[in-house]
Amino acid sequence: MNMNRYATSSQLKDKAKELLTGHYGLLIGIILITGLISITINSVLDVFVPVSASTIGYILSVAVTFLVSVFMGVFNVGTALVYLKFASGNAASLGDIFYGFSHHIENALTVSMVMNVLSILLTLSYSIPYRMYLMTGDSRYLFIMLPCLAAAAVFYVPLSLCLSQCYYLMLDFPDKPAAEILKASFRIMKGHKGRLFYMELSFLPLLFLGAVSLIGILWVIPYMQMTFAAFYFDIMKQEQR
Repeated sequence: MNMNRYATSSQLKDKAKELLTGHYGLLIGIILITGLISITINSVLDVFVPVSASTIGYILSVAVTFLVSVFMGVFNVGTALVYLKFASGNAASLGDIFYGFSHHIENALTVSMVMNVLSILLTLSYSIPYRMYLMTGDSRYLFIMLPCLAAAAVFYVPLSLCLSQCYYLMLDFPDKPAAEILKASFRIMKGHKGRLFYMELSFLPLLFLGAVSLIGILWVIPYMQMTFAAFYFDIMKQEQR
């Protein structure tokens, strides 16, 4: 028997379904509350930084979006805590989503900033050429946009996979600084990026169907997140041997 055999994507999904039993109400509540917080913050900021066609307005809009995304990243610590608790058979509460603000605020902001820098670079790779196309009508900017987007995606996807375990690691190793958490995520994801990428792609049809039905997305997101938590446990189980 191979003691280093990792669970397949199908096995992790089956495990996630089992772990989700009886917990959907709380997990849907987390999605709704964090979504409402994000919408409220963005709505308030839109009053002070309205969308503008000017370059300065565009820069301000991007900056505000970035800062809000970094702030909302702190909630990812609490969300990860809830899923890890359920995955390990422990009880969780709605208040856990604020855990990152009281226990890991510095690390959470640092990790969130790193992740959002990568995300915004991907966004700018196509939004700037597209904006130039809208301003000038020059179709050449569209031809610039596509290779820029492709290059950014090639850069972004592997890095985002490498950093995907940061919030879980932050909870398991609370004394480690952000730099070590980032390095640890890179280390434990060595050899597993393909597994996680395949798993993420496998959820695309469900995400599409969930988005179409609207309510369905409230089922898909917990299913995804619990599967990813099970994936983390699967990696760490082997790491500790």
